[in-house]
Amino acid sequence: MSIVIYPPTLDWLWMKQRPQQLMTQLARLGYTVFFCNRTRSIPRVERIEPNLFVVHHHEHWLQTAWPKIRKTAPVLVWCSLPFAYLSIAAAYSPYQIVYDCSDELGEWFRAEKQLAVRADAIVCSSQRLYDRIRRCYREQRAILIRNAYDPSMKLHLPDEEAAASRGSSKRKQIGYVGAWAPWIDEGLIGLCSRLPGAEVSVIGPQFDRKLRPDAFGDTVRFLGLKRHEELRDYIRSFSVCIIPFRITPVTVAANPVKAYEYLAAGKPVVSTALPECQGMAPHVDIASSRGDFIRKVAERLVKPGDGAARITYALEHTWERRAREIDAFLRSIPQRKERTRPQGSDRILS
Repeated sequence: MSIVIYPPTLDWLWMKQRPQQLMTQLARLGYTVFFCNRTRSIPRVERIEPNLFVVHHHEHWLQTAWPKIRKTAPVLVWCSLPFAYLSIAAAYSPYQIVYDCSDELGEWFRAEKQLAVRADAIVCSSQRLYDRIRRCYREQRAILIRNAYDPSMKLHLPDEEAAASRGSSKRKQIGYVGAWAPWIDEGLIGLCSRLPGAEVSVIGPQFDRKLRPDAFGDTVRFLGLKRHEELRDYIRSFSVCIIPFRITPVTVAANPVKAYEYLAAGKPVVSTALPECQGMAPHVDIASSRGDFIRKVAERLVKPGDGAARITYALEHTWERRAREIDAFLRSIPQRKERTRPQGSDRILS
């Protein structure tokens, strides 16, 4: 099995997302995975679970441990940030490079081209991204691997104590989990907060957008970034979950992880007309306008619908299944060079 390197792009504990999920699952399939933080801290390398290591001091690790590690197995670099490409070849000398294309950001396109034409394979998280990659890079191997649900969150399991975690508020909760970013439709948040007997809870970090909590009154709660393991109780406390995205080049290419998590809890989900969410219908309610969005939220506050079908859908789309698809795809890709003969994984941290 190959060694998989995830270069310094985001930190392991920063919003558990697609990179952390996929690296975890590949490790469980037998790959030796090194997830490299941007930090410079001690311990310099931390073993998270068998085959999965977080590198806390990348520069030190490259200079000390890496020269020995790279001799033990073929090296694959998994890159989700095009700007990171220039440091890949010199730092790791990989046998394979995989570009995980999960965002549609125009300012990335120039750097993306450098990575895409040199990658051995491209993995895309949405149909729109896959179609663009196939159109722009016809000779490259590409596959569509969407986002998924993490069953370790236990959102799909019954919880008799769920009601106790809802706090003291008597209002029904309309919940959004995700970054407070430019693609959020603030107007929808405000309209939802005015529905009788309801309030909106927003969970997530600020991202390129100034937070103005005073603009909404006391029926919108901004709870900030929460640890991944904390999200279960919050999501289970929501009466309706929302994806209030503006329709932009970024959002129409997005496959929201939050949709799978909402559905895993059996919650009704209302989204703007994002193509990837439209593909989740009828489990996700798609709104054609702001007015339609508010009407659908109001309806679901009264009639939640078929929670069991939503849970079944989420369990059909797990990160484990996604990783198995990736594993099969990676095995079909020819090696750049003849494999080096492994010299023993017991020296992996020496």
